[in-house]
This record gives sequence, structure tokens and C-alpha cells, in this order.
Amino acid sequence: MISRVPLHREAAFMHKPGFFWLLATCCLATFAPAQAAFPQPEDIEVHAARPVTVQTYRAVARVFRRFNALPEQDRTNLSLHILGRLQPQDAPLKVSGLHLQTKNGSIPLFNADNDELTVPLTEALWAENPPLMANLTTDAFIGFTFQIAVSPTQPDSFTDAEARHWLRQLNNCMEDVVGVIVAFMLPDAHRLIVSVAPHSRLEATENDQTQLLLDNQSEVARTFVFRPQDYARDTTFRSTRAFDKILVKIPLDPHANMKRKS
Repeated sequence: MISRVPLHREAAFMHKPGFFWLLATCCLATFAPAQAAFPQPEDIEVHAARPVTVQTYRAVARVFRRFNALPEQDRTNLSLHILGRLQPQDAPLKVSGLHLQTKNGSIPLFNADNDELTVPLTEALWAENPPLMANLTTDAFIGFTFQIAVSPTQPDSFTDAEARHWLRQLNNCMEDVVGVIVAFMLPDAHRLIVSVAPHSRLEATENDQTQLLLDNQSEVARTFVFRPQDYARDTTFRSTRAFDKILVKIPLDPHANMKRKS
């Protein structure tokens, strides 16, 4: 099961030392072959990927535990998705082999079908606090981005009133983390990012008048970004196929790198 966390909480902590995505880099590992009398010896640098420690379980699990402590009314319909890619080659997260190395064996921390970080939350793991391991070369790291997703009541439609409610929920969560003043300044900057499925149309209907917002005739999902505040509250947004996903875009660019620990 994927645990979910409001993004803004972690954005507030990202600059604090010791947090899981602010990790120390390791020294480069150099291996030289044994010398022989003949021919002339030469030095060879090896940069193979090998399992290395990148963090501890508690440092990552603490994020999700904090989310679970938020008021339920503020996190209903909202979920945090942490997506990782192996850099600098921009490979899927699963290529990194990110896992927990517990006393009972390894536990993968990636979804084989996408790039989402998955962290099991148990008291047993919290007590053990096993290391997070990944197969990294000396110059590799895992780059993470954070998304806040919302879940509409209907898979293919939602109202403007619902969209504004999601933004208020996010605002309440941010207020709990960063304070009333900062949260008060942000709502007008919020946007919704609607991912429209292939061969699907996104329309907005108000007073029996329908406006085409996006006609996606391609083979991949396309996004439509808008401010709910720019539409009437009785507007209904409807897609001819179920939404691929709906995200809340905030005026922050939360991201982090996970590197080899020194």
C-alpha cells in the first residue's frame, strides 16, 4: 500500500540538515589491479554500480507518520506521490534497486510499473530502523519530485466547487506547517493540472453552455492547467474518458536528491 503525505510539509523541512533527501555525497571509489612484472602496469578506474547506503528507514518514514497526524478533514481526497528517477541517465526508479535491507531480508521501495517511492509503515521497521540501499555508481543519484494528487468523486468529472474545496484543504495543510501568513498568500497561485486520457475531450459546462478546453487526439495523456477561481462555482468539468490523474500545482518546486552517504 502506498502511503500518502501532503507535499508542503516536506517542503517546509527540506532545508533542515539531516532530512532524508539532503544527503552527503560519498568519495569516489577507485580500484587498481595488482601490478605484474611484465608488461608495464596501468591504473584502471572502475565505476560499477553496487549497493550503498543512502539513508535510514526512520528518516523517510517520519515524513509519512507526520502526514497521518494531520486532521483527517484536511487530507481527505489529497495524497502525496513521490516520484524518483535514477540520474544522470534518467532511468526508472526500479533500475536503482532502492530497498530496505532488513534483518529478515530486502524490501523493494519502488513500484515496478511506475517511478513511485513506496514505503511500508510498521512499528517493527521503525524499531529496527534498517538502512535504505541502492545500486549506485560513484556519480549517480536518485532525483525525487513531489506531487499532490486529488481524487474526484466521479472518475470523469468534477465541479468547480469541488476543485476550490481541494485548494482549501491544501491551504489548511500548508497553514499547519508554514503558518497563517504564508498560507494566506498562496491560494490564488494554486492551479489544477488535469491529465486528459488519450483520445478524450475535456469540456467545461456552465448554464447549459459547453466550452471545449482540450481535445486530446494523441496516443498519450495531455495536461490542461487552470485556476478554478477563474470559473463559476456551478461549472462542471467533464472528460469523455476517465481522467488519467488530477494534480494540484503550487508555487513551489519541491524536489530532492538521494545520494550515497559518506
